[in-house]
Amino acid sequence: MKYENDVISERIKRRQKIKKISIIILYIILIPIMLFSLLLIILELGNSKEIPSFLNIENYTVTSESMEPRLKKNDVIVVRKGYSNDKFKVGNIITFKRDDGEIITHRIKKIILSDGQNAYITQGDNNEKEDEEIVTYDKIIGKVIYTVPDLGILSKLFKSKLFFIFCVLIFILIVMYDKNQKEKKLKRKAEREKYEKKSDFYF
Repeated sequence: MKYENDVISERIKRRQKIKKISIIILYIILIPIMLFSLLLIILELGNSKEIPSFLNIENYTVTSESMEPRLKKNDVIVVRKGYSNDKFKVGNIITFKRDDGEIITHRIKKIILSDGQNAYITQGDNNEKEDEEIVTYDKIIGKVIYTVPDLGILSKLFKSKLFFIFCVLIFILIVMYDKNQKEKKLKRKAEREKYEKKSDFYF
């Protein structure tokens, strides 16, 4: 009888351990997603098209087809900032801010002089004409160094308020489930101790 009780007890402990690890993993996954989603929603409310920057690196989602096939819509581009003006060459893909504030990513087609400094004529790979606006150094955000295909779709999902609310609800359910499991565990422990005391008394 004692052997059977020990086996059952071990199985219960193993199941409880698996549940505990699963809940911890869910917390580890869900909490950063919720925080990142909230941050993107705040940026979106501030009319920012930019994903948060880190160590002179910024990320942007491609929203047009002007750079196809090199950059496709919904690709995420990694842009490095901090280059000096002489580091930009013809053929480089740069991200810059136009006079109207719109952020553009196009390829450098020509380098000209403006007020004694390098300035740039840009063009989208998929556009027939060069951009009308000359890009001066002060307008350049940085150079595109890496592309992640289709990651912008995931970024759009994270920006969704419904997605954030869904994550919050899931988080609340996990917390409630975790709390319920702990209460059950304490209840079973109390009942087991009560049973063991009775057994010792009768013995």
